This record gives sequence, structure tokens and C-alpha cells, in this order.
Amino acid sequence: FLIPLLLQVSMGYTPLHAGLMMLPVAVAGMAMKQVATPLITRLGYRRVLVGNTVAVGLMMASFALTAPGQPLVLHIAQLALFGAVNSLQFTAMNTVTLKDLTQANASSGNSLLSMVQMVAMGMGVAAAGGVLAAFTGVFGAVGGGGVQTLHAFQATFACMGLITVASAGIFAQLSADERPATKADAAHLEG
Repeated sequence: FLIPLLLQVSMGYTPLHAGLMMLPVAVAGMAMKQVATPLITRLGYRRVLVGNTVAVGLMMASFALTAPGQPLVLHIAQLALFGAVNSLQFTAMNTVTLKDLTQANASSGNSLLSMVQMVAMGMGVAAAGGVLAAFTGVFGAVGGGGVQTLHAFQATFACMGLITVASAGIFAQLSADERPATKADAAHLEG
């Protein structure tokens, strides 16, 4: 929500250019899907979710360093890295949430998870919008120029990143040895 807004309002990108700048997020997210399962299997859910939540928060906070004069390559790399860690986060959270459900409960569990994710994302957008509005009031109105809005966006990204880093404690409560079920595990349980 905030990234395309930052690119358009504070950095002068056209809506088309801002939308195209989101492609590295999507491409890196799709590429991360190939790495997610082996990584979670090797390290376990707790390590991946705690470490990656911190990484997501730090990547979010890194947008506080964004400025109009920076090279395009730097913006693309930053967006790609953000897309990769964000994708890993969703993959790990979804699998840990649904892994213990029986076949009979999987459909209902998946529906509930989707609904909870949509509510959480809506609350995240509302919180980020509220924080941005507060910082816009602190740094000056939108009509005050791009510099003031850039400072409001930078402060918002820093705050939202810190909130995300703090939420890593939730995943620290997972069992240290919890990993996805492998084909060998499934065969052992069936046999």
C-alpha cells in the first residue's frame, strides 16, 4: 500500500512507473516459492519465522532511507529483496497454520485463514495510513511540498518496520523442532 504511494507522491513517479516498479516484488516473490520449502524443512518453522519476520521488518524500515536521487538499480534491488522475504513470510505462516489440519478440516481451515489474512491486511493498511496521516501532520501538509511528505513516508516506514520486528516474538513461541512433514514422514504414518 505505501510503496506505490511513496513512489508517486514523494518521488514523482507516474502511476504507470510506480506500478512497474512493483514487478521486482512479484518476480522475487515467485522465485522465493522454490526456496521456501527446503529452507523451512532444514531450519524449522520457528527459526524461519522469527528470522524472516525480523528481515521483513528491516526491509520495511529500509524504505525510510529511500530518496529521489538514488540509482534505479538500488530501488529495484530493495524492492526485489522485500518481495522475497515477504513471500517467504506468507508461505511459512500459511503452511504452519494449516499443517496439522485433517483432510476433512483442510477446506474450512483454509477459508478461515484466508479471511483472517484479509482482515489482518486491512488492519495493516489502516494502521499504516493512520501513522502516515499522523506524520504528515507532524512534518507538514501534503500541499507543503514533496520534501515534507517524503519525511512523513520515511518515518512511517521506520515505525511500521519496528512494529513488524517486534512481532517476531509471536513466532518465538513455536516449538524449535517443528518442521514440515516430509514424504518419508507421511509414509511412516500411513504404514
